[in-house]
Amino acid sequence: AIGSQSFDKLWDWNASFAYKYVESDAVVDGLTDSDFGLGGTNLKGFIIGGELALARNVWAGAKWMTADNIEGIPFSVDIFQANLSARF
Repeated sequence: AIGSQSFDKLWDWNASFAYKYVESDAVVDGLTDSDFGLGGTNLKGFIIGGELALARNVWAGAKWMTADNIEGIPFSVDIFQANLSARF
């Protein structure tokens, strides 16, 4: 991750990139990230995201996640999320 840690002024920003590789039964399915690959294990893929301050303590963000099965029947999931946040 690079950029601002807080959004105290206009145009503060941050960006992040991550790679996930979660083998079969690496963790209990109920404890996995439910957004990445729609949850579960046996997944590998990337997460790319960013946020931009629109005003003091108001920011918009977006995240794209792509996940593929490691083993078994080919399965692929792409998810795009967008949000608007405020702190007061």
